[in-house]
Amino acid sequence: MPTHPADQAFRDAPRIGSGWVAFAGSYLVLAGMLNLIWGISALANKSYFAENGLLWSSLSTWGWIAIVIAAVQIIGGGLLFARKVGGVIMAIVISMCGMLVNFLSIGAYPVWSVVAMVCNALVLWAVTVHGNDFT
Repeated sequence: MPTHPADQAFRDAPRIGSGWVAFAGSYLVLAGMLNLIWGISALANKSYFAENGLLWSSLSTWGWIAIVIAAVQIIGGGLLFARKVGGVIMAIVISMCGMLVNFLSIGAYPVWSVVAMVCNALVLWAVTVHGNDFT
């Protein structure tokens, strides 16, 4: 029985959770969760951090910045999983912003910031190098 061309195209299309889409979406959500934990910890328990290692402002300011970045990263990861073009653009911009925030706050907790920067860099790499897989 012949199939409709749209049905065949749907079967041949890559699945939402496969390949670079799943990689970038997962790592963007992971980076968002790391920033969320960092931000909440910075607001709740300042003894974990070296506040004098910050370039400017207080740990509370950096905590709120990290929470806002985290929320946008988690939303961007969801948009990547949904294969939205806005998710790709959002992933590029928010990964760069996340790396900048983590770099500027590296003095407060270096290991955590480096891990978050690596997650953001991997998302940026996956989205830019394999961008045609997302559309």
